Formats: sequence, C-alpha cells, structure tokens
Amino acid sequence: MDIFALLEIPDLKRAGSVCSSWCSVYTSLCSRLELYKRPQTPCLLYTSESAADNVACLYSLAEKRVYNLTLPDPPICSRYLIGSSHGWLITADERSELHLLNPITCQQIALPSVITNERVKPVFDDAGTIKEYELWDIRAYIFPHPSTRSYIVVLIHSGSQLSFARVGDCKWTLLPRGNDYEDCIYMDGLLYAFTSFGQIDTFDLHSPTITRNRIIGDMKTYTQGRLYVLQAPSGDLLQVCYIRLIWQQKTLC
Repeated sequence: MDIFALLEIPDLKRAGSVCSSWCSVYTSLCSRLELYKRPQTPCLLYTSESAADNVACLYSLAEKRVYNLTLPDPPICSRYLIGSSHGWLITADERSELHLLNPITCQQIALPSVITNERVKPVFDDAGTIKEYELWDIRAYIFPHPSTRSYIVVLIHSGSQLSFARVGDCKWTLLPRGNDYEDCIYMDGLLYAFTSFGQIDTFDLHSPTITRNRIIGDMKTYTQGRLYVLQAPSGDLLQVCYIRLIWQQKTLC
C-alpha cells in the first residue's frame, strides 16, 4: 500500500485495474484516503453542458487531459458543493439534502436529513408542498474519525451555529451556540472552532453532554481579514489571517 500511496490519482486507478490483488490494495487505499501520501497535482472538477447530467469532468493539470466520471444520482450538475476534504465532496441536492461523494471511487454516503437539524426552515411552493429547505451561510467540513475508521461531518451555518453528524447517524446534533465561527478542525477527539475575532472554542463530541469551552479569548487587534486554521507537521494548530487591502485612488485637481 505504501507504493500505491505515492501515485498520482490517474496512475492509482490504472494500477487498480492490473489484477485482483492490486485492485484489493487500491480499494483499501481509496476507503482510507487520509493514508494517501503523495501531494497531488491540482485537478479541476466541473460539469459540462456537453456531458450527461450525472457526469463530472476532471481535468488533470499533470496530464493535460480530461476524465469523464459517471457519478451516482442525484445528478451532479444539479448539486451545490459546500465542502471537500480527504478525497470527499460534500454536496447539497435540489432539496438541500446532503451527501458525501467520492468522485474517484463513485462511493456515495447519504448524511442525515436536513429536517433533523433544528435550524433548518422548510420552503413551500404555491400548493403548500415543501420544495426545499433553507439553511443559510453554510460551510461543511469532513474529518477522519480514526476510532471507527469513518468520518465526522461538521456544519458551520447561520453565522454562529455548529452542527455535526457521524457517518451512520440518523440526525444532526446541534452544538452550544457561539459567535461568528469562520473555521474548524477536529483533532484528538476535540472539535476546535475559530471565530472571526481569533477566539477558539472546543467541544468534546464524545461527551454525553456537549458544552462549549473557550480556551483562547479575543486575540485579534484588527477587524478586517479572513481567518483560517491549519495543522502544522508538528501537530500544532496555526491561525492564518488573510487580509485584503483595498486602495482607493483619488485625483486631486
């Protein structure tokens, strides 16, 4: 598996078709993409009017070649992409239902229905039938859950609300309310949530009663910028702030 984990994705798929033993290694690696070691050359994933509704196009910059990926329903062209990580896409269909989708293996996992999230509002058509659901300002994150060899999905929505679900859960779990969350990361059994003011809250997702624990207060002395979090090779967590300066040119007469 170590050798397979060093291949580019197109080469990995080709290797998996050589024989049954290689296919077994390929399947095992694809089920645990967090073990994949090779930094991938970026690819562009998109849909095209010239392709079928259930086909996504993957353009490889390394090979300068387009691969057509036939994906399971709902049609990929009708979905919204709200997050991606570890080889998975997190998509919302036309009724706002969420799925995990692996475009390489075509594996798809339905997440708990959005109606189990307390912050979701139904949207009705003229006949009074629910046509979709409303959950505004939503971002989704997926994190490996080593103890179960599965995944945890976390939503940041409604400006200051966090919800999570493990693969296989029947509903979303709403976490204690915070304020202005911009990013999050799951590490060592704790969910770390970062606010736009540099504050850090933690949540123990394994506790029978989940509480919000603020471990760092307001650290940010400026108000403009977008905060991101990343984990360094040493295991430390780093806050990265992207600041965009807008210069206004004035003409003096």
